[in-house]
Amino acid sequence: MADGRKAGSSGGRYLYKRRAKKSKPVEIEISDSSSDSNEDNEPPISFPSTVPPSKSTTTPMPPTSENPTTTMECPVCLQPCIHPARLPCGHIFCFLCLKGIAQQCKRCAMCRQEISPDYLDRPDLLQAPDSQNEKEAETFEDGYQWFYEGRNGWWQYDERTSRDLETSYKSGTRTCELLIAGFLYTADFDEMVQSRRNEPHRRRRIKRDLATIPKKGVAGIRYAV
Repeated sequence: MADGRKAGSSGGRYLYKRRAKKSKPVEIEISDSSSDSNEDNEPPISFPSTVPPSKSTTTPMPPTSENPTTTMECPVCLQPCIHPARLPCGHIFCFLCLKGIAQQCKRCAMCRQEISPDYLDRPDLLQAPDSQNEKEAETFEDGYQWFYEGRNGWWQYDERTSRDLETSYKSGTRTCELLIAGFLYTADFDEMVQSRRNEPHRRRRIKRDLATIPKKGVAGIRYAV
C-alpha cells in the first residue's frame, strides 16, 4: 500500500495525501563510436531503388535490314510481303493481297480510301520482279517451278504459292487448296488445272516446268524491262 500521511478528518473520515513514488533512474551506456571498430567495418546495407528510370534513358534499337521489303509484314495475310505494292494513301500490301482488295471492296483495307480502277494496270511496286535477277527466279532442288496459263503465255506463281504446290505435289496428294488474291482455288495434279472453288467453270491450266522457260512474269506482274 502506498505510503501516506493523515491530512485531517471530516465527519470521522480521514484524508490521506499520497506521496508520489520516486522513479528509478535508468542507466544508459553510451559507447564511443570511434572505439567500436566492428560497426565501422560493416558494409552498408543497400536497398533496391524504387525510383523509376530517367526518361532520358535510351534503349538500343535492334539492327534493321538493309532491304526493308524483306521484313515488311502484310496487314492482310500477316506474312512477309511478297512483291510489296504501295497504295497512294501510303499503305503497303503483298501485290496479290492488294489485287484481291482492289477487285472486291475497292478500298484500302487500312484507311478505307478508294482505290483507283486502273491501279492494278500500273501498281506502285517497291521491288518489281526482274527476269535477270537470279534471286527472283527461285527454283526447287531439281530446277523446276510452277506456272499457270495466261493470255499468250505462262505466268510463274509467286514463291509462297509455288512452295505450297510443290509441298503437296511431293507428298503425293492429288489436290492442293490455294488462297490467291482473296479467292479459294483447287489445284488438281491429275488434270493439271486450277479452278475457283465457288466457280468451278473458271479453270486454267497449270504446269510444273523448268524455271528457265519463257514466261510473262510472276503472279500477274510483268517482268521489268
